[in-house]
Amino acid sequence: MSDPLRTGPDTVEPPPGVSRRTLMMATAAAGVSTLAPDMLAPGQAAARVPSADEARFLAVSRAVTGHQDLNPDIATRLFAAMVRTFPGYGARIEALSHVVGAGGTPEEILARAEEANQRQTMLGLVAAWFTGSVQDRTNAPMVAYHDALMYRPTRDALPVPTYCFAAPAWWTEAPPPLGVPVASPVPVPAPAPPPVGIQSPPPPQSKILPTKPPAKEH
Repeated sequence: MSDPLRTGPDTVEPPPGVSRRTLMMATAAAGVSTLAPDMLAPGQAAARVPSADEARFLAVSRAVTGHQDLNPDIATRLFAAMVRTFPGYGARIEALSHVVGAGGTPEEILARAEEANQRQTMLGLVAAWFTGSVQDRTNAPMVAYHDALMYRPTRDALPVPTYCFAAPAWWTEAPPPLGVPVASPVPVPAPAPPPVGIQSPPPPQSKILPTKPPAKEH
């Protein structure tokens, strides 16, 4: 019986102990891995190395927002949107990075940014992360609505608008814990009693003399 995989006299013979079918399957898998590495592991795409500008943007963003856990993928998309919206934005982030390099809290960085004429760049960057959009205007490019930083403080008890926590009527369940320690109120000492005033004796009353009856006429 002829081998259906054999295509002609130029067919490469496999090594001893390996069938031609196995060899062809291995060759096909190698080709797929070359053209599309992420197809070999569904859900695990090949790691993308950020550019120098993207890495700088993420580092500056973490410093000015005070959040060290910013998502690198969102940072890449946000940076691309800001570059398309604001000409020369990469140079502005580079200038802001020199201000950030001295360290400090976001408030301290903002004070130095104002001295370096980078206040608006910093405030615009912070606003973009907190709103998920590049500008505060109608139809502005939206990059990360669900992951905008402004929704973090209440995310343990309130869903992001237009989203829900679970199945319909989830709000009828008991509310989740606050996630913060609840300290008992500090006892307040009872107020001191008011000072006792000095009671003065009542003033002496004038003695009322009895009224004499009118004299009778004779």
